[in-house]
Amino acid sequence: MKNQKLKRMVLFVGIICVIFGCGLGDVHSDVYKDGLITVKHEELPVKRDGQRIQFDHPHKLSEGYITNVLSSIHYEEKGLFKRKETLRVFQDEEIKKLVPLIVQAFSVATPTQVIAVTSYSYRMILSDKKNYCISFVADRCLNIVFGHVHMFQTFNDVMSEKKKYLTTRENPAKKRRSSFWKLIPSAGQRLEPGHENWLIIDLSK
Repeated sequence: MKNQKLKRMVLFVGIICVIFGCGLGDVHSDVYKDGLITVKHEELPVKRDGQRIQFDHPHKLSEGYITNVLSSIHYEEKGLFKRKETLRVFQDEEIKKLVPLIVQAFSVATPTQVIAVTSYSYRMILSDKKNYCISFVADRCLNIVFGHVHMFQTFNDVMSEKKKYLTTRENPAKKRRSSFWKLIPSAGQRLEPGHENWLIIDLSK
């Protein structure tokens, strides 16, 4: 009799553990990390002409396609000490880490979630550069909206634990331009009217 009660108790505890284990897994299922690089789902309202955009999510995108897109995103610097040439936003090592995370995030995103991307390009021993953008699919187009491009990070920022776990709630779609950079569309890309930070890529071509 005691053995039966013990078995029932063990079974009950096992079921509870499975239920709570699955619940905790779901809490973190929308955040994908590789070192300092983070890709996650965000519930952000994005508007066009005063109307909230409905996202075509989830959406299947190939790794090859995302690699080509990230490799072809360029910008120009602004300001007195700007460099004259057009520069790539993402570096090769960033792209290798970002691609599988972005593909996975798009495959399970809901129609109200954007894909938020935070990455870092290491340039010198004591500093690096931060990129932050959101992306989504709407009206058969991939949209990528930047909040920061190669924003300077100090050594303390790089080493800080806050950098790894801080949740960014910034909405780049509310921004139209930066004082330090502007995106330069490549072939097959165009800018959202009135924005220097919002790229649109037609998925049907």
